[in-house]
Amino acid sequence: MSVVSLKKLRARLAFGITGIISLCLLGVSGAAAEENGSGEPVKTFRKEYTVYFRINRYDIDTTFLGNGETIRRMQHEIDSLLSAGAITADSISIVSAASPDGRNSFNVWLSKKRGLAAHSLLESQYPDIDPSIIFIDPVGEDWDTFRRVVDGDPNIPDREKLRELMDSDLPADEKERRFRQMKQTFRYIVNHHIYLMRASAVTFNISMPLITLAAVPGPAMPKLETATGEFKYRWMPETRTIAGPVDKKMIFAARTNLLVPALNVGIEVPIKYRWSVGADYYFPWWLAKSNKYCAEMLGWFVDTKYWFGRDRKEEDKLSGHALGAYAGFGYYDYQWEMSGNQGEYIDIGVDYTYAIPVARGKLRMEFNVGLGWIHTVARHYTPTDDYTDLIKDPGIRHRKYNFFGPTRASVSLVVPIRVKVKNGGSGK
Repeated sequence: MSVVSLKKLRARLAFGITGIISLCLLGVSGAAAEENGSGEPVKTFRKEYTVYFRINRYDIDTTFLGNGETIRRMQHEIDSLLSAGAITADSISIVSAASPDGRNSFNVWLSKKRGLAAHSLLESQYPDIDPSIIFIDPVGEDWDTFRRVVDGDPNIPDREKLRELMDSDLPADEKERRFRQMKQTFRYIVNHHIYLMRASAVTFNISMPLITLAAVPGPAMPKLETATGEFKYRWMPETRTIAGPVDKKMIFAARTNLLVPALNVGIEVPIKYRWSVGADYYFPWWLAKSNKYCAEMLGWFVDTKYWFGRDRKEEDKLSGHALGAYAGFGYYDYQWEMSGNQGEYIDIGVDYTYAIPVARGKLRMEFNVGLGWIHTVARHYTPTDDYTDLIKDPGIRHRKYNFFGPTRASVSLVVPIRVKVKNGGSGK
Protein backbone atom coordinates (compact mmCIF):
# COMPACT_ATOMS: atom_id res chain seq x y z
CA MET A 1 0.00 0.00 0.00
CA SER A 2 1.47 3.38 -1.01
CA VAL A 3 2.11 5.99 1.67
CA VAL A 4 -0.54 8.68 1.88
CA SER A 5 0.59 12.01 0.49
CA LEU A 6 0.45 13.93 3.74
CA LYS A 7 2.15 17.22 2.92
CA LYS A 8 -0.77 18.27 0.72
CA LEU A 9 -3.42 17.46 3.26
CA ARG A 10 -5.97 20.11 4.16
CA ALA A 11 -7.79 19.91 7.46
CA ARG A 12 -11.44 20.37 6.58
CA LEU A 13 -13.69 20.19 9.58
CA ALA A 14 -16.90 19.51 7.68
CA PHE A 15 -18.25 16.75 9.81
CA GLY A 16 -21.12 16.71 12.30
CA ILE A 17 -23.72 14.29 13.50
CA THR A 18 -26.32 14.70 10.76
CA GLY A 19 -28.71 11.88 11.51
CA ILE A 20 -29.18 8.81 13.61
CA ILE A 21 -25.80 7.11 13.87
CA SER A 22 -25.96 3.78 12.05
CA LEU A 23 -23.79 0.71 11.83
CA CYS A 24 -23.90 0.66 8.05
CA LEU A 25 -21.19 2.14 5.89
CA LEU A 26 -22.44 5.26 4.20
CA GLY A 27 -21.91 5.32 0.46
CA VAL A 28 -20.14 7.98 -1.50
CA SER A 29 -21.97 11.23 -0.85
CA GLY A 30 -21.57 14.95 -1.32
CA ALA A 31 -19.18 14.54 -4.25
CA ALA A 32 -18.00 17.88 -5.64
CA ALA A 33 -15.35 19.19 -8.07
CA GLU A 34 -12.69 21.42 -6.52
CA GLU A 35 -9.05 22.31 -7.12
CA ASN A 36 -6.16 21.15 -5.00
CA GLY A 37 -3.04 23.18 -4.28
CA SER A 38 -1.53 22.23 -7.66
CA GLY A 39 -4.52 23.41 -9.64
CA GLU A 40 -5.89 19.92 -10.30
CA PRO A 41 -9.65 19.41 -10.23
CA VAL A 42 -10.55 16.87 -7.55
CA LYS A 43 -13.64 15.03 -6.40
CA THR A 44 -14.24 14.98 -2.65
CA PHE A 45 -16.34 12.52 -0.72
CA ARG A 46 -16.45 10.87 2.65
CA LYS A 47 -16.70 7.44 4.20
CA GLU A 48 -18.29 7.00 7.60
CA TYR A 49 -18.10 4.13 10.07
CA THR A 50 -19.60 3.80 13.55
CA VAL A 51 -18.65 1.70 16.55
CA TYR A 52 -20.86 1.32 19.62
CA PHE A 53 -20.07 1.04 23.32
CA ARG A 54 -21.51 -0.81 26.25
CA ILE A 55 -23.06 1.21 29.06
CA ASN A 56 -20.48 3.28 30.99
CA ARG A 57 -17.63 1.75 28.94
CA TYR A 58 -15.18 3.32 26.53
CA ASP A 59 -13.26 0.26 25.34
CA ILE A 60 -14.17 -0.95 21.84
CA ASP A 61 -15.69 -4.42 22.16
CA THR A 62 -15.48 -6.16 18.79
CA THR A 63 -18.21 -8.62 19.85
CA PHE A 64 -20.76 -5.87 20.56
CA LEU A 65 -23.40 -4.80 17.99
CA GLY A 66 -21.33 -5.74 14.93
CA ASN A 67 -18.26 -3.63 15.85
CA GLY A 68 -15.90 -6.32 14.60
CA GLU A 69 -17.55 -6.41 11.16
CA THR A 70 -17.57 -2.59 10.98
CA ILE A 71 -13.83 -2.44 11.72
CA ARG A 72 -13.09 -5.10 9.08
CA ARG A 73 -15.11 -3.18 6.48
CA MET A 74 -13.32 0.04 7.32
CA GLN A 75 -9.91 -1.58 7.01
CA HIS A 76 -10.76 -3.29 3.72
CA GLU A 77 -12.43 -0.33 2.00
CA ILE A 78 -10.04 2.41 3.15
CA ASP A 79 -7.03 0.24 2.34
CA SER A 80 -8.45 -0.34 -1.14
CA LEU A 81 -8.93 3.41 -1.70
CA LEU A 82 -5.55 4.48 -0.36
CA SER A 83 -3.71 1.77 -2.26
CA ALA A 84 -4.79 3.49 -5.52
CA GLY A 85 -2.08 6.06 -4.84
CA ALA A 86 -3.93 9.11 -6.15
CA ILE A 87 -6.47 8.99 -3.32
CA THR A 88 -5.73 11.38 -0.46
CA ALA A 89 -7.20 11.43 3.04
CA ASP A 90 -7.66 15.15 3.67
CA SER A 91 -8.91 14.82 7.27
CA ILE A 92 -10.44 12.30 9.61
CA SER A 93 -13.19 13.34 12.00
CA ILE A 94 -14.23 11.41 15.11
CA VAL A 95 -17.54 12.41 16.69
CA SER A 96 -18.09 10.60 20.00
CA ALA A 97 -21.14 10.69 22.25
CA ALA A 98 -22.86 9.31 25.33
CA SER A 99 -26.51 8.60 25.95
CA PRO A 100 -28.48 11.17 28.01
CA ASP A 101 -29.45 8.81 30.83
CA GLY A 102 -26.86 9.53 33.53
CA ARG A 103 -25.01 12.36 35.23
CA ASN A 104 -24.14 15.00 32.62
CA SER A 105 -20.58 15.70 33.82
CA PHE A 106 -19.74 12.00 33.68
CA ASN A 107 -21.22 11.66 30.19
CA VAL A 108 -19.12 14.58 28.91
CA TRP A 109 -16.01 12.84 30.19
CA LEU A 110 -17.19 9.47 28.83
CA SER A 111 -17.73 10.87 25.32
CA LYS A 112 -14.17 12.19 25.34
CA LYS A 113 -12.78 8.79 26.35
CA ARG A 114 -14.78 7.11 23.58
CA GLY A 115 -13.32 9.55 21.05
CA LEU A 116 -9.82 8.71 22.27
CA ALA A 117 -10.61 5.00 21.96
CA ALA A 118 -11.58 5.49 18.29
CA HIS A 119 -8.40 7.54 17.80
CA SER A 120 -6.32 4.67 19.22
CA LEU A 121 -8.09 2.29 16.83
CA LEU A 122 -7.07 4.46 13.86
CA GLU A 123 -3.49 4.65 15.11
CA SER A 124 -3.31 0.87 15.22
CA GLN A 125 -4.93 0.42 11.79
CA TYR A 126 -3.14 3.28 9.98
CA PRO A 127 0.20 4.06 11.70
CA ASP A 128 1.41 6.08 8.66
CA ILE A 129 -1.38 8.67 8.85
CA ASP A 130 -0.30 11.99 10.30
CA PRO A 131 -2.17 12.44 13.61
CA SER A 132 -2.52 16.17 12.88
CA ILE A 133 -5.30 15.41 10.36
CA ILE A 134 -7.36 13.47 12.91
CA PHE A 135 -9.85 15.60 14.85
CA ILE A 136 -11.86 14.39 17.87
CA ASP A 137 -15.20 16.05 18.53
CA PRO A 138 -16.71 14.77 21.82
CA VAL A 139 -20.28 16.08 21.93
CA GLY A 140 -21.13 14.85 25.41
CA GLU A 141 -24.75 13.74 25.65
CA ASP A 142 -26.23 13.11 22.22
CA TRP A 143 -29.51 15.00 22.53
CA ASP A 144 -29.65 15.51 18.73
CA THR A 145 -29.91 11.78 18.10
CA PHE A 146 -32.29 11.48 21.03
CA ARG A 147 -34.56 14.08 19.40
CA ARG A 148 -34.50 12.24 16.06
CA VAL A 149 -35.30 8.96 17.81
CA VAL A 150 -38.33 10.52 19.53
CA ASP A 151 -39.53 12.19 16.32
CA GLY A 152 -39.09 9.02 14.29
CA ASP A 153 -40.77 6.44 16.52
CA PRO A 154 -44.53 6.98 17.09
CA ASN A 155 -44.63 3.97 19.45
CA ILE A 156 -42.70 5.72 22.22
CA PRO A 157 -44.99 6.06 25.28
CA ASP A 158 -45.78 9.64 26.37
CA ARG A 159 -43.92 10.99 23.36
CA GLU A 160 -45.38 14.50 23.59
CA LYS A 161 -44.52 14.76 27.28
CA LEU A 162 -40.97 13.65 26.47
CA ARG A 163 -40.71 16.31 23.76
CA GLU A 164 -41.83 18.98 26.21
CA LEU A 165 -39.16 17.81 28.64
CA MET A 166 -36.43 17.97 25.99
CA ASP A 167 -37.51 21.49 24.95
CA SER A 168 -37.56 22.78 28.53
CA ASP A 169 -34.86 25.02 29.99
CA LEU A 170 -34.12 22.60 32.82
CA PRO A 171 -30.49 21.62 33.47
CA ALA A 172 -29.39 18.39 31.78
CA ASP A 173 -29.22 16.44 35.04
CA GLU A 174 -32.76 17.46 35.99
CA LYS A 175 -34.04 16.48 32.53
CA GLU A 176 -32.45 13.06 32.92
CA ARG A 177 -33.89 12.62 36.40
CA ARG A 178 -37.40 13.34 35.15
CA PHE A 179 -36.82 11.15 32.09
CA ARG A 180 -35.94 8.23 34.36
CA GLN A 181 -39.13 8.86 36.37
CA MET A 182 -41.11 8.22 33.17
CA LYS A 183 -40.58 4.53 33.79
CA GLN A 184 -42.46 3.09 30.81
CA THR A 185 -40.92 5.60 28.40
CA PHE A 186 -37.45 5.12 29.87
CA ARG A 187 -37.64 1.32 29.55
CA TYR A 188 -38.82 1.60 25.93
CA ILE A 189 -35.95 3.95 24.96
CA VAL A 190 -33.40 1.75 26.76
CA ASN A 191 -34.68 -1.42 25.08
CA HIS A 192 -34.96 -0.02 21.55
CA HIS A 193 -32.82 3.07 20.96
CA ILE A 194 -30.38 3.99 23.70
CA TYR A 195 -27.41 2.18 22.08
CA LEU A 196 -27.54 4.62 19.14
CA MET A 197 -26.27 7.39 21.42
CA ARG A 198 -23.32 5.42 22.87
CA ALA A 199 -21.11 5.64 19.83
CA SER A 200 -18.11 7.04 18.00
CA ALA A 201 -18.54 7.88 14.31
CA VAL A 202 -15.31 7.96 12.26
CA THR A 203 -15.44 9.88 8.96
CA PHE A 204 -12.70 9.89 6.32
CA ASN A 205 -12.79 13.04 4.14
CA ILE A 206 -11.14 11.93 0.90
CA SER A 207 -9.96 13.69 -2.28
CA MET A 208 -9.49 12.00 -5.66
CA PRO A 209 -8.07 13.84 -8.74
CA LEU A 210 -10.34 13.82 -11.78
CA ILE A 211 -7.40 14.27 -14.20
CA THR A 212 -3.95 12.87 -13.55
CA LEU A 213 -1.24 15.23 -14.88
CA ALA A 214 2.52 15.18 -14.72
CA ALA A 215 3.93 16.84 -11.67
CA VAL A 216 4.10 20.59 -12.24
CA PRO A 217 5.47 23.03 -9.67
CA GLY A 218 2.56 24.92 -8.19
CA PRO A 219 2.02 27.70 -5.72
CA ALA A 220 3.24 27.01 -2.23
CA MET A 221 0.65 25.50 0.09
CA PRO A 222 -0.10 27.31 3.35
CA LYS A 223 1.98 25.79 6.08
CA LEU A 224 -0.06 23.37 8.18
CA GLU A 225 0.42 22.63 11.83
CA THR A 226 2.45 19.41 12.02
CA ALA A 227 2.83 16.84 14.73
CA THR A 228 5.88 17.34 16.96
CA GLY A 229 7.10 16.00 20.27
CA GLU A 230 4.39 14.31 22.32
CA PHE A 231 1.59 15.56 20.03
CA LYS A 232 -0.94 12.75 19.60
CA TYR A 233 -4.37 14.15 18.75
CA ARG A 234 -6.34 17.33 18.12
CA TRP A 235 -9.77 18.37 19.29
CA MET A 236 -12.35 19.83 16.90
CA PRO A 237 -12.64 22.77 17.09
CA GLU A 238 -9.12 23.42 18.35
CA THR A 239 -10.39 25.67 21.15
CA ARG A 240 -12.54 22.90 22.63
CA THR A 241 -11.18 21.53 25.89
CA ILE A 242 -13.08 19.01 27.94
CA ALA A 243 -11.72 18.20 31.34
CA GLY A 244 -12.71 15.08 33.19
CA PRO A 245 -15.80 15.60 35.30
CA VAL A 246 -15.39 16.99 38.75
CA ASP A 247 -18.15 14.96 40.33
CA LYS A 248 -19.11 13.53 43.70
CA LYS A 249 -18.60 9.85 44.38
CA MET A 250 -20.08 8.01 47.34
CA ILE A 251 -17.27 6.31 49.27
CA PHE A 252 -19.37 5.09 52.20
CA ALA A 253 -22.56 5.86 54.13
CA ALA A 254 -23.33 6.24 57.82
CA ARG A 255 -26.57 4.75 59.11
CA THR A 256 -28.63 4.36 62.26
CA ASN A 257 -31.68 2.24 63.02
CA LEU A 258 -34.46 4.59 64.09
CA LEU A 259 -36.24 1.73 65.89
CA VAL A 260 -33.44 1.93 68.49
CA PRO A 261 -32.96 5.70 68.47
CA ALA A 262 -29.48 7.07 69.24
CA LEU A 263 -28.32 3.66 70.49
CA ASN A 264 -26.71 2.22 67.39
CA VAL A 265 -24.45 3.30 64.55
CA GLY A 266 -23.25 1.67 61.36
CA ILE A 267 -21.43 2.18 58.08
CA GLU A 268 -21.97 0.75 54.61
CA VAL A 269 -19.45 0.77 51.77
CA PRO A 270 -20.66 0.42 48.14
CA ILE A 271 -18.60 -1.80 45.86
CA LYS A 272 -19.17 -0.59 42.30
CA TYR A 273 -22.93 -0.20 41.80
CA ARG A 274 -24.39 -3.58 42.77
CA TRP A 275 -22.61 -4.74 45.92
CA SER A 276 -22.10 -3.30 49.38
CA VAL A 277 -20.65 -4.37 52.74
CA GLY A 278 -21.57 -2.94 56.11
CA ALA A 279 -21.01 -3.11 59.86
CA ASP A 280 -23.19 -2.06 62.83
CA TYR A 281 -22.70 -1.60 66.55
CA TYR A 282 -25.74 -1.75 68.90
CA PHE A 283 -25.50 -0.55 72.49
CA PRO A 284 -28.98 -0.12 74.07
CA TRP A 285 -28.54 0.22 77.83
CA TRP A 286 -31.82 0.95 79.58
CA LEU A 287 -32.27 1.02 83.38
CA ALA A 288 -35.42 2.01 85.28
CA LYS A 289 -36.76 2.23 88.83
CA SER A 290 -33.34 2.14 90.53
CA ASN A 291 -32.18 -0.98 88.71
CA LYS A 292 -35.52 -2.76 89.20
CA TYR A 293 -35.87 -3.14 85.44
CA CYS A 294 -33.16 -3.29 82.78
CA ALA A 295 -32.74 -4.09 79.10
CA GLU A 296 -29.09 -4.02 78.13
CA MET A 297 -27.36 -5.38 75.03
CA LEU A 298 -24.13 -5.00 73.15
CA GLY A 299 -23.93 -6.36 69.60
CA TRP A 300 -21.61 -6.28 66.61
CA PHE A 301 -22.86 -7.18 63.10
CA VAL A 302 -21.48 -7.38 59.56
CA ASP A 303 -23.47 -7.79 56.33
CA THR A 304 -23.20 -7.85 52.56
CA LYS A 305 -25.87 -6.98 49.98
CA TYR A 306 -26.52 -7.37 46.27
CA TRP A 307 -28.56 -4.49 44.79
CA PHE A 308 -30.88 -5.24 41.88
CA GLY A 309 -31.75 -3.06 38.86
CA ARG A 310 -30.59 -2.50 35.29
CA ASP A 311 -28.25 0.30 34.23
CA ARG A 312 -27.27 1.25 37.77
CA LYS A 313 -25.17 4.41 38.08
CA GLU A 314 -23.47 6.50 40.73
CA GLU A 315 -26.71 8.07 41.93
CA ASP A 316 -28.27 4.59 42.31
CA LYS A 317 -25.79 3.38 44.93
CA LEU A 318 -27.40 1.98 48.09
CA SER A 319 -30.92 2.45 46.72
CA GLY A 320 -33.57 0.11 45.39
CA HIS A 321 -34.06 -3.56 46.28
CA ALA A 322 -31.34 -5.77 47.73
CA LEU A 323 -30.85 -9.26 49.14
CA GLY A 324 -28.08 -9.96 51.58
CA ALA A 325 -26.59 -12.03 54.38
CA TYR A 326 -25.50 -10.99 57.85
CA ALA A 327 -23.80 -12.34 60.97
CA GLY A 328 -23.32 -10.95 64.47
CA PHE A 329 -22.62 -11.67 68.11
CA GLY A 330 -22.93 -9.98 71.50
CA TYR A 331 -24.21 -10.29 75.02
CA TYR A 332 -27.27 -9.13 76.97
CA ASP A 333 -28.79 -8.59 80.41
CA TYR A 334 -32.58 -8.48 80.84
CA GLN A 335 -34.20 -8.08 84.30
CA TRP A 336 -37.80 -7.72 85.41
CA GLU A 337 -38.11 -7.03 89.13
CA MET A 338 -36.66 -10.06 90.99
CA SER A 339 -35.79 -12.21 87.96
CA GLY A 340 -33.14 -11.71 85.31
CA ASN A 341 -31.12 -13.44 82.60
CA GLN A 342 -27.65 -12.79 81.24
CA GLY A 343 -25.95 -14.46 78.33
CA GLU A 344 -24.15 -14.41 74.98
CA TYR A 345 -25.58 -14.96 71.53
CA ILE A 346 -24.73 -15.36 67.85
CA ASP A 347 -27.09 -14.36 65.04
CA ILE A 348 -26.79 -15.51 61.39
CA GLY A 349 -29.32 -15.02 58.59
CA VAL A 350 -30.44 -13.49 55.31
CA ASP A 351 -32.31 -10.24 54.82
CA TYR A 352 -34.19 -8.09 52.34
CA THR A 353 -33.65 -4.34 52.01
CA TYR A 354 -35.54 -1.58 50.22
CA ALA A 355 -33.95 1.87 50.19
CA ILE A 356 -35.25 5.10 48.67
CA PRO A 357 -33.50 8.46 48.18
CA VAL A 358 -34.91 11.39 50.16
CA ALA A 359 -33.99 15.08 50.46
CA ARG A 360 -33.20 15.22 46.72
CA GLY A 361 -30.86 12.27 46.91
CA LYS A 362 -28.80 13.62 49.80
CA LEU A 363 -30.15 10.99 52.21
CA ARG A 364 -31.61 7.48 52.08
CA MET A 365 -34.37 5.76 54.03
CA GLU A 366 -33.68 2.05 54.34
CA PHE A 367 -36.21 -0.64 55.36
CA ASN A 368 -34.85 -4.06 56.30
CA VAL A 369 -36.22 -7.40 57.55
CA GLY A 370 -34.32 -10.62 58.14
CA LEU A 371 -34.78 -14.34 58.79
CA GLY A 372 -32.17 -16.40 60.53
CA TRP A 373 -30.89 -18.45 63.44
CA ILE A 374 -30.07 -17.22 66.95
CA HIS A 375 -28.14 -19.36 69.40
CA THR A 376 -27.75 -18.19 73.02
CA VAL A 377 -26.44 -19.45 76.34
CA ALA A 378 -28.49 -17.93 79.21
CA ARG A 379 -27.82 -17.73 82.95
CA HIS A 380 -30.63 -16.93 85.39
CA TYR A 381 -30.05 -14.71 88.40
CA THR A 382 -31.92 -13.10 91.32
CA PRO A 383 -31.09 -9.57 92.49
CA THR A 384 -30.80 -8.57 96.12
CA ASP A 385 -33.65 -6.64 97.73
CA ASP A 386 -31.97 -3.29 97.01
CA TYR A 387 -31.08 -4.37 93.43
CA THR A 388 -27.42 -3.57 93.99
CA ASP A 389 -26.10 -7.15 93.57
CA LEU A 390 -26.99 -10.02 91.26
CA ILE A 391 -26.95 -13.56 92.65
CA LYS A 392 -26.67 -16.53 90.31
CA ASP A 393 -29.26 -19.16 91.17
CA PRO A 394 -27.49 -22.15 92.77
CA GLY A 395 -27.78 -25.48 91.02
CA ILE A 396 -29.05 -24.07 87.74
CA ARG A 397 -26.90 -24.87 84.74
CA HIS A 398 -26.42 -22.70 81.72
CA ARG A 399 -29.36 -23.05 79.41
CA LYS A 400 -28.90 -23.14 75.61
CA TYR A 401 -31.61 -21.89 73.31
CA ASN A 402 -31.96 -21.91 69.50
CA PHE A 403 -34.43 -19.87 67.51
CA PHE A 404 -35.26 -19.96 63.77
CA GLY A 405 -37.46 -17.21 62.37
CA PRO A 406 -37.59 -13.40 62.07
CA THR A 407 -34.39 -12.12 63.63
CA ARG A 408 -34.02 -8.52 62.57
CA ALA A 409 -35.97 -5.42 61.53
CA SER A 410 -34.82 -1.88 60.96
CA VAL A 411 -35.94 1.48 59.61
CA SER A 412 -32.66 3.27 59.07
CA LEU A 413 -31.63 6.78 58.16
CA VAL A 414 -28.64 6.58 55.81
CA VAL A 415 -26.30 9.52 55.21
CA PRO A 416 -24.10 9.07 52.10
CA ILE A 417 -20.57 10.46 52.39
CA ARG A 418 -19.28 11.73 49.05
CA VAL A 419 -15.98 13.15 47.83
CA LYS A 420 -15.09 15.02 44.66
CA VAL A 421 -13.46 12.89 41.97
CA LYS A 422 -12.02 13.71 38.57
CA ASN A 423 -11.33 11.62 35.45
CA GLY A 424 -13.09 8.58 36.75
CA GLY A 425 -11.40 8.10 40.08
CA SER A 426 -8.68 10.34 41.50
CA GLY A 427 -9.89 11.83 44.75
CA LYS A 428 -9.80 15.60 45.06
